[in-house]
Amino acid sequence: MNLQRVSVLVAALFAWLAFTATASADPLPVAGIYQVWANDSGATAPYVRGGQITVDWATIEPQRKIFNWSSLDSELKYYASIGKVATVQVNSTTKPAWLWNVVARCGTVQKQAVPQYWDPAYMTVQTELVSALAAHLKASPYESTVALVRSAPNAIGTELTDLPSGYTCTATPSGHKVKTLWSKDVRNAYYYNVMNLYRLQMLPQIPVALRAQVWTQWPGHSPMDWLGTGGAMIMGTGSDIDPQPIRDAFDLFAYNQVRMGSSNAYWEPISYAGKKNLVSWNYWRILLELDKGVRSIAVYGNVLSQGQTNLEFRTAFDFANAYAGHQWDPAGSPGAWVALRQGTGRMAGNFTWFMTQLNPSTTSVPVDSNAGASMIGPATQRFGRYARQITGGTSTNTMSFALDPTFRTDLASSLTTLRVTYLDTGTGSFNVSWGTDPTQTVTITKTNTGSWQTTQIPVAGIDYTGGLAGGADITVSELGSDSTDFQMVEVAVAGR
Repeated sequence: MNLQRVSVLVAALFAWLAFTATASADPLPVAGIYQVWANDSGATAPYVRGGQITVDWATIEPQRKIFNWSSLDSELKYYASIGKVATVQVNSTTKPAWLWNVVARCGTVQKQAVPQYWDPAYMTVQTELVSALAAHLKASPYESTVALVRSAPNAIGTELTDLPSGYTCTATPSGHKVKTLWSKDVRNAYYYNVMNLYRLQMLPQIPVALRAQVWTQWPGHSPMDWLGTGGAMIMGTGSDIDPQPIRDAFDLFAYNQVRMGSSNAYWEPISYAGKKNLVSWNYWRILLELDKGVRSIAVYGNVLSQGQTNLEFRTAFDFANAYAGHQWDPAGSPGAWVALRQGTGRMAGNFTWFMTQLNPSTTSVPVDSNAGASMIGPATQRFGRYARQITGGTSTNTMSFALDPTFRTDLASSLTTLRVTYLDTGTGSFNVSWGTDPTQTVTITKTNTGSWQTTQIPVAGIDYTGGLAGGADITVSELGSDSTDFQMVEVAVAGR
């Protein structure tokens, strides 16, 4: 495994914040696919586990400390009526007019009015807002419909925090304006304080997802004790399967904290605009989130809707719903798998789920589509963004796979389906083995259809013993001198 992926990101605690462990949040949000940035009606699709509710600050607090929750309540009632949950977020796209009587205005950034958010008075009004939201949700008859609260710093717009050089601030009508100048330090102080505000107000009754930036973007300020399986969740945005080194830092953080058992997570993708071969990008992005251990996987509505008519999208969503939430649960997991790839950046290597490929770099050759520009196999199928290839008669003619020991032990009384997904080019053959007895090997002969195929082999769970060479449970071996590209090896457990 790539050493960078198992390195734990640790930094000094922010000295001026007093962090305390948080009691368990109960219940955890529903695991699986969530709709984001779309019409609510799209959440009725059977493969959608939850939706999204956003309300605007100016609408819900038209007068200071006078709140109108009717729009939020109407949305919660709708989701309750369709039997789904929803995330909740307050956005500051439009700020209430009274705000400019409280804090100075510092121009605009990306068409967003900028309050002097490092003024303590601004944190006071944010405290009033977040506290009122928490109290309303905790008392709501639709509390169980709230999957989680998606935190929003609301410093400038919903997410913006940085001011340009040369900004000026106009005092309130009463002449109020703090003298402190904006800097990255005051930005950091505000960001940590507002994330802590959400954490303290929502937990333990209402799950809350705090922005990953609070832990990763500014080294040296890392409130690690906000996490824990019953503490705050991590919220990430901008997840991208194609190489994006900056965003990879957030993926790596999630892998180290979420997959390794310190937190649950809610994750949104980067914009899908301009992505080559979206059907493949969507699928591999879902595999990326599962590999990180993300519990709640958000998908843009315009992509999610394609699952209604396109089986490739629907199958990817169903796969996510089956596995999400089982990242620490080998005994209850519906299966184990390895998605075969190389990749670049901090998240290089295969994506895995209770199964690993043994010595991947010396037993197989990675194949890459160049971010979808040159697909491996048909672009209409979801598989061929990444793969690994073996070639008969060479040192890379056999791939070996080992199951997680706990997962394997719990298979003793189960029936499984061993699935191997491969590109059917040429007419060569390969063997799939799960034991040393001749009856525990199946030969697959390709028929040169040019498409991705998945062979499915019934295997008794007790037959996975780790008795193959090198302690492997499964091997895939190329026969003759042909080459074959493979995308996934999966052991699916019947009844889970």
